[in-house]
Amino acid sequence: MFRILTISLLSFICVVPFLALFHRFMGLDDGIAGYLSFFFAWLVLPIFLFRVWKEKIDPMVIPIDPEDPIMASHIDLAVRNIDKLYLALDEGKLEAFVKFPYNFDRTGEHIWGLAHQAKGDSIVVSLESSPISEIPEEMYQRMAIAKEKIEDWTLVDSKGNIQGGYTILAHAKIYERDYGTLPKEYAEHLAMYTDFSWPENSNA
Repeated sequence: MFRILTISLLSFICVVPFLALFHRFMGLDDGIAGYLSFFFAWLVLPIFLFRVWKEKIDPMVIPIDPEDPIMASHIDLAVRNIDKLYLALDEGKLEAFVKFPYNFDRTGEHIWGLAHQAKGDSIVVSLESSPISEIPEEMYQRMAIAKEKIEDWTLVDSKGNIQGGYTILAHAKIYERDYGTLPKEYAEHLAMYTDFSWPENSNA
């Protein structure tokens, strides 16, 4: 909102400087100078500023296609390492979370749940994240999520170190591909993950 208001204000303010440029310095007559001033101030300048000045959004809420090559490869990586999740649930020493798709009335979302235990080929979870859609009654209770539906998992120790979280890394990569430099707060959060480093060429 701040960006829109600022650009709108600049568009109105810049009419006079453009008029001075075209009329006084370029010698155009009043009519042509006026048309060009409004054209550049109200059309060209806003388009340019909107392209240059991009608002930073939360990397975790950017719309991402699960079939995006980056996301798909990291989901595959999480699935291939899912035995770590089952081992941790058996030991019961780490706090465990899983990410899975859930179909609401009109849309599907990818949400996180607190993992309580493994039960056959399913993980018993309770809702942890806040879906955009209205939460149905069944989600307030524990749910059994089939193993094949799990897209990612994390294991958190008492010091805040996190194993897994491969789709979190995918979010960071996709954000930098589509929006530019990752926000500092999110980059610092990635330092808590032990199965990968950020930036990826870092030795930390």
